[in-house]
Amino acid sequence: MRILLLNYEFPPIGGGGGYVTQFLGEHFAKAGGEVFLLTSRYRELSTFEQKNGFHIIRIPVLRKRPDVCSVHEMATYVLSAVITAHRLLRKWKPDIVQAFFGVPSGPVAYVIHKRYAIPYVVFLGGRDVPRRNADPPAYRYWYSLLKPAIRAVWTNAAAVVACSNGLRDLARQTDSRVPIQVIPDGVDLSSFQSVERITPSSKVCLLVVSRLIPRKRIDLLIDALVKLKTRHPFIVRIVGDGPERRALEQRVIKHELSSKIHFIGAVSYAKLIKYYNEADVFVHCAEAEGMPLVVLEAMACGLPIVATRVQGIEDLVEPGENGYLYDPGDVDTLARYLTDIIDFKNQRLSMGQQSSQKVRSYDWSAIAQQYLDLYQQIIRAKNRSHEPQTRLL
Repeated sequence: MRILLLNYEFPPIGGGGGYVTQFLGEHFAKAGGEVFLLTSRYRELSTFEQKNGFHIIRIPVLRKRPDVCSVHEMATYVLSAVITAHRLLRKWKPDIVQAFFGVPSGPVAYVIHKRYAIPYVVFLGGRDVPRRNADPPAYRYWYSLLKPAIRAVWTNAAAVVACSNGLRDLARQTDSRVPIQVIPDGVDLSSFQSVERITPSSKVCLLVVSRLIPRKRIDLLIDALVKLKTRHPFIVRIVGDGPERRALEQRVIKHELSSKIHFIGAVSYAKLIKYYNEADVFVHCAEAEGMPLVVLEAMACGLPIVATRVQGIEDLVEPGENGYLYDPGDVDTLARYLTDIIDFKNQRLSMGQQSSQKVRSYDWSAIAQQYLDLYQQIIRAKNRSHEPQTRLL
């Protein structure tokens, strides 16, 4: 099977969606697929690369930062990807195109489909789905402007896949006529594994792994920790970087939490496991998600989860079983849950064990197979539609 992947972000740039592309691409290649990816070129990254069995083509775009991408920067990916795809498809024709995110990769897949009659699948991952509470707020104007194009991309797709039940329900508010199936994101269970935490240190270690951007709401976590700082033994490690880092560091200083909250910065994916293994609790405060890989990874490492009740996370965290969920912006409830999970060691350990049990069905090999099965169905349906019809006399 020949598969063309489209994603404007791919490690080391971007967020979780790039890692979804990486893991699926590796598994597709391992299963015998011939896989090409069109992604964004950034600084010193090579234009052509073969990585773990699939081919990466990095195309010229306008992009200033590795961790965030503006709308006009995404637009340059669309233009560049359409041109590059046209050149690639002169020599190599995929059986199917996989677009990661309805925007900006969806329009590229749409053009390829119209020009070459190649079916495509759209992956919905989060902010590519229009929503009332947009983040950043300017997105609500872009959603209004782009809704007709988004509907056209979805309608012409051979399949639309959401990574969580909540995201599928949200997408139906944009177009209820398009059938949307759910295939969750996954985790590499051979790398992320639970470790023994029978005798934790005297200070409970809270871990955050996140890009430091507004919708992740690290500021509210800091506000919640102000309520705990004099009464509970804890430290916080924040792994990740982004444009909000300086403001967050100033907030920590203002609230006299510098001895408790430590900004680690960005680390390589291989080194990330160390921070999960040294933590006791994982905290995720985002206002919007699809299905965050970091929560899956934390669960695989045996951590209880304290997180916002948003799409994707609701599929992973059972309140009172493997963690707690609170409504976005509810600082008091967040502080209360953090207090409980810090103070009650046995409960914390039990929740961590439940996390590692619950995540077992999310191994990337099983998730990739669901996509490959879907591709096979689409390709067979296309071939049947092109078979000559026997006329009965």
